[in-house]
Amino acid sequence: MDKESLQELRNKIEQLSLEEEKKRADYLRGLAIGEIQGPLTGHASIDKVWLKHFRPEAEAYALDAPTDRTVWDLIEEKLNEYSDIPAMNYFGTEISRKEFIDLCYTWAKTFKAMGVQEGEIVPVYGPFVPDVCAMTFALNMIGACPYFLKLAISPEALAEECAEAKVAIVYDGMWKNVAGEFTKDKYKKVLVASVDQYMPSPQKQIVSMATKIKAAKEKSQIPNDKKYVWIDDAKKIADYYTGPVKAPFVSGRRAFITSSSGTTVGGVVKGTVATNESAIAQLFMSDATDVQFFPGDKCLDHFPPTAATSLNVLFLLPLYRGMTVYIDPRVSEDDFYNQIINIKPNVSINTGSMWEAFFNRVEREMAAGKKFDFSHAKVWVVGGEGTDVKKMQKWNEIMRKCGNDRGMVSAYGTSELFAATCSEKYDARCPFDKPIMGVGVPYAGLTVGVFDEEGTELQYNERGNLWIKGRSAMKEYYGKPELTSKVVENGWIKTGDMAEIDEEGFVYIWGRMTDKIVADNQDIYLFDVANKIKENPDIKDAIVLSLPIKYDPNNLVAHIVWEDKLTDEEKIRILSDIKKSLKEYLPSSVTVSAYSEHDVMLPYSPTTLKKDKNKMAEERKGYIQVIAGKLYDVDFLPTEEGCLTSFIEHTNGKSRRR
Repeated sequence: MDKESLQELRNKIEQLSLEEEKKRADYLRGLAIGEIQGPLTGHASIDKVWLKHFRPEAEAYALDAPTDRTVWDLIEEKLNEYSDIPAMNYFGTEISRKEFIDLCYTWAKTFKAMGVQEGEIVPVYGPFVPDVCAMTFALNMIGACPYFLKLAISPEALAEECAEAKVAIVYDGMWKNVAGEFTKDKYKKVLVASVDQYMPSPQKQIVSMATKIKAAKEKSQIPNDKKYVWIDDAKKIADYYTGPVKAPFVSGRRAFITSSSGTTVGGVVKGTVATNESAIAQLFMSDATDVQFFPGDKCLDHFPPTAATSLNVLFLLPLYRGMTVYIDPRVSEDDFYNQIINIKPNVSINTGSMWEAFFNRVEREMAAGKKFDFSHAKVWVVGGEGTDVKKMQKWNEIMRKCGNDRGMVSAYGTSELFAATCSEKYDARCPFDKPIMGVGVPYAGLTVGVFDEEGTELQYNERGNLWIKGRSAMKEYYGKPELTSKVVENGWIKTGDMAEIDEEGFVYIWGRMTDKIVADNQDIYLFDVANKIKENPDIKDAIVLSLPIKYDPNNLVAHIVWEDKLTDEEKIRILSDIKKSLKEYLPSSVTVSAYSEHDVMLPYSPTTLKKDKNKMAEERKGYIQVIAGKLYDVDFLPTEEGCLTSFIEHTNGKSRRR
């Protein structure tokens, strides 16, 4: 099919009514599974070959999400439907669905008594605790909108994002981060939440002791003024409100604002706005896609609600599907291990780095004789930065040894589409035929394609910018129309991720489109260079970064993890092999001049839980390289004209400056 014919077909598709769209989905599924004979165009967004992996009515069901209800309308209905199942568990304290409904209405009355208006934006800064969970629905109920602020937000960005705010919510242990903003005269009320509320002893004692000094300092800095109200006192205000609570439904009204990671456009803070319609569309797409969330199951949520994944996939969706949400706002490596071992969640989502740390520990303890039972795991998801094939295969093998044949699930999502967009299905697993792990197939109800820089859709197995369109797409970036226009085009969300889609509908995410240098008029993608390095069986992991130096703007460095402990002689042999391989792969003007060694795994950020490229990019010392068959320590020395390179040769345990 020529370009003009494809464009004509695309234009016709854009003009389809909802009923016509459902009929087209039936046709495409029949075509994909061979029930209907006809040609495929070779373009994923038109063929939708992934529909073969779903039940026949999946797309029609996803497209049939209601557009005249609030999220609270839907969740309240489901809370009542599964009334015998606890809504959440917070450090051993169960909160029934009835108790949670009552708590939501209490907060709705409190907000109304405080004068919060329909359409008002209420910033929330801190982790999920039961009252914040209830506040989320209470604000939706009265027609207001919570904005879950990025925890690492700068004072300047905080002021910009809170420009319209009059009421705010803050966790007491993080007060100093927002004190400069939340003490401004424009705020009528600032509600102060505490992480240890609802905690019984000894959990309360353990958590409090760990942060006792810090918490005391933070709390003492909160002004002693009637404007600052602790949540236990705030709830008493509800008794003074006797008017109506629920706001009438308004089409297109902001329902939730979550914080984008800041990597899609320029790295700035961006609030992604979900409407009631888009949030409900995401819930219906999850239903249609047969996400394995079942009534009575346990879902672990230890992330703050700043991320759409936490708010939607680990909170809204589990409550909607009749699960119990286990909330534990601690996110360290040890905490995650203990949560998995002690809570035994059926559903858990985390980044590749956190799962790597978890399975590394499990593997060590298994070698020491400890037994593990992971038979309860139904949906343990690798999200965020994802992982590579070697790690996924290893983790699945550990899962099998621990009584679970399902294994791990790879998935992909983005804040701009209110979280999940692609996931592996247990009857549709990605093949292990690429260096990166596939992220499954697009959700029913979405249109997905890969496009070049001119906006022309590419064919199967061609790499380009991943674009996604669907009813779950964000309304806008809050207060940033110029950035919105860069990401949203004719309903498409341009993710900025380099991807490819194969003929089975499986999606593969290679990395960010901006993760590159340009040399000899070629785009050199740094993740490709890293994958080339990882082809060596002695390299467990690698990340490649650009580090321009005085005489070489194309200079690259690699951060690596060895498979095993090695002697200097073995390192010389391996790095020499890699250097030869890269010389054949890279243009002559591009070199990987040095390698930074890391123990066990690459470092990750304690806030994002993803590999900490920013921290690694700041490293200037402690690298190694092989030169003329000898091993050298390499430092990059900053000067006014750019970095210079220093070498120290190792000879019989001694060193000399080169």
